[in-house]
Amino acid sequence: MRSSAVRPDTQGLWMTRMLATQLLAGCLAAAGAQAAEAADVPVGRGHYTTHLRAGGEREPPAAQPRVPPLQRPLPTHQWYSSLLFETWPQPLYAQPGSYRPSAEGFHIDRPLKQAMESPTRDENDIVAMHANTLTVRPDFPLRSARAGRQSDWAVDVVTGDERDAMTVTLAHGSPYSFHRLSRGDASFSAEAPLQVFARSPDGSALGVLAGGKAFGLYAPQGARWDAGTAGTWRLHLAEGARFFSVAVLPQADAATLAWFQRHAFAFITDTHVAWAYDPQRSELTTTFRVSTETMQGAEANTVMGLYPHHWFANPLLPALAAGSFDTVRGPMKLLVGRSFQTRTRYGGVLPFWPALTDPAAARTLRGHLEHDTQFGAEALLGNRGTYWEGKGLNRAAQVMAIAEQSGDLERRDAILAAMKQRLQTWFKPEPNAERYFHYNARVGSLIGYPDEYGSALELNDHHFHYGYWIAAAAQVALRDPAWAAPDQWGGMVDLLVADIATTAAHHPMFPRLRHFDPYEGHGWAAGLAAFYDGNNQESSSEAIHAWAALILWAEATGNTALRDTGIYLYTTEVEAARFYWFDQHKLVFPKDYRNTIAGIVWGNKFVHTTWWTENPREVLGINLLPITAASLYLAHDPAGIQRHLAGMERDFQRFVARGGKAPADIWQDILLPYQALADPAAALRAWDPQGAVEDGETRTHTWHWLQSLQGLGLPRADLTADTPLFAVFGAAPGPVTYLAYNASATARSVRFSDGTVMRVAARSLAQHRVAAVAEPAR
Repeated sequence: MRSSAVRPDTQGLWMTRMLATQLLAGCLAAAGAQAAEAADVPVGRGHYTTHLRAGGEREPPAAQPRVPPLQRPLPTHQWYSSLLFETWPQPLYAQPGSYRPSAEGFHIDRPLKQAMESPTRDENDIVAMHANTLTVRPDFPLRSARAGRQSDWAVDVVTGDERDAMTVTLAHGSPYSFHRLSRGDASFSAEAPLQVFARSPDGSALGVLAGGKAFGLYAPQGARWDAGTAGTWRLHLAEGARFFSVAVLPQADAATLAWFQRHAFAFITDTHVAWAYDPQRSELTTTFRVSTETMQGAEANTVMGLYPHHWFANPLLPALAAGSFDTVRGPMKLLVGRSFQTRTRYGGVLPFWPALTDPAAARTLRGHLEHDTQFGAEALLGNRGTYWEGKGLNRAAQVMAIAEQSGDLERRDAILAAMKQRLQTWFKPEPNAERYFHYNARVGSLIGYPDEYGSALELNDHHFHYGYWIAAAAQVALRDPAWAAPDQWGGMVDLLVADIATTAAHHPMFPRLRHFDPYEGHGWAAGLAAFYDGNNQESSSEAIHAWAALILWAEATGNTALRDTGIYLYTTEVEAARFYWFDQHKLVFPKDYRNTIAGIVWGNKFVHTTWWTENPREVLGINLLPITAASLYLAHDPAGIQRHLAGMERDFQRFVARGGKAPADIWQDILLPYQALADPAAALRAWDPQGAVEDGETRTHTWHWLQSLQGLGLPRADLTADTPLFAVFGAAPGPVTYLAYNASATARSVRFSDGTVMRVAARSLAQHRVAAVAEPAR
């Protein structure tokens, strides 16, 4: 059994919380299979159902058989998840190779990126499309493809049937596919005759060109190559050595063929990510480990292709190999070994910001606050399904914190009570109630009904949806810790957490890190990944918000293991967004991509659009919202903010000129707070207090955000603290404001990286303002 990704001393705390009560233990027992009889399974004071109440709700499809027929929850939302639900999966984009099994054979490609003009938009997409370039065929028929062994970024694809099978191991970053046959030999072909550009001195390795792309075919000792008709090749394997590997190659020459041959028989058997958060330095160290089986010879090291977010400015990397792959994710550099580490600074989050200090701004704020709550606290909450009710909970939480910090405790208490009641309505629904959570045991997921945007039928977007719920529950827990106890309402929140982010490799209800791709460094949104373009994720910011919610919930409930997991997911996804959505370091987007951001990142492409509109303001906005006190990561590239906004306005004018319909101020309460992270005065001048309001926002929150940045100054990325909940504003030599929140029941001192120390009372936000600050000392 693989160890979990968190330290043993803290892992026990998390699982203890999950299993602390008899009620939750009962829920695990009931979830071993779809319940034989309908039941409401108690979890603290709440419950989930094992049955669908109305009978007409949408459900995810049944999965294909697996090898072996494991009963543990399905690893949905991964780059290979179409393998779980289709007889023949969609292309599997592992980078730098792509793969697709079919009845005709196992197809291998090295996708090359190109700009594709949209026939309906003034846009161009950057696509690296899979093609069936090189085909591998065993002697026996291929009747289906099934998922075998899975690990953090690798999967076994088992093709054939119960009698005969070719098992192919694929892994992110690996240029190899590792093949094992139950019997017989294999043949290699392409649409045009294969061209041999090199052969190893011992004759065991062939370098071939297929479709103009280079591949290395590596046979074990005792095997024999025969040239077939029409440019095909047949590999005769010796009994007891029915294996071989295929590598996509960055170039076609004998030296490259020989270099990749050295590691061709270190077959990957396991991949594992682990992480460690150092509070004193506010740093995250992530360790990537690969286990291999040496099929022949003595070489146990493999070749790992590192994505830009792995190698860029990474002081922990050993020497890299010469050469690289140009991929849709940018330059993939090569490392020989079985492990490497990355180190990233954690920038901190806060649950909310303090009251406004400018009297005139505070008076205006009170007017917005009264307007936004004129119909009562309940009116702040949504009334649809898991996504829009989640956004409503966020809207209420932001207004509640502003009322509280402004001294309006009566209004705070009314909103808090409404939030509790709404959460409890879902967590403990009345019989036949429309709103409820259901555990689907055949896939292993907690599904909220009414569902939205495919969250039931395709299991889409659970981290987007549940991130709002977890964040709202954290806001409640910060003010009422007893409410969040496992035997009260916290047990249901823990289930939401586990659905999107359990770290346990063998959890009885949920797969490990359901939504997160540890090697790509970001989440995937589609549960089934049923697209030729692979999996995808649109809103990088809603994913980041979900991981920030884990940090807040963990701090509110004293869960150190979950805190560290949240910091790992948050910090890593922030880095991925900077590289693959915003191209902050100019390493990913090619010169012929005319936009400055990606609206959706796919397994094989990135595009400047959304799932519902091509309006450039919303393309940018969906990767900014929700704006919360955890959004300060967006401020770390002020020049990029100005560049993205200018590009958005340019694209918006073209969008309107082509007949696009949208108000000129649509989502001003998302875009202007973003602008304020670089220029708060300009954002304040541009804001129309009578203008449009995004459905997850309020004028109260937008005004408070804009005025806060005007008063505090721009966020500081260079200063950190020895607590997870902190922020620093203001550039030297001007005033600098230090903020920290203490979620514990006892006062503590917080030390910042420049030596500033601040005492923070229990369950309180503290601030310290100084006229000037020295350069940070780390």
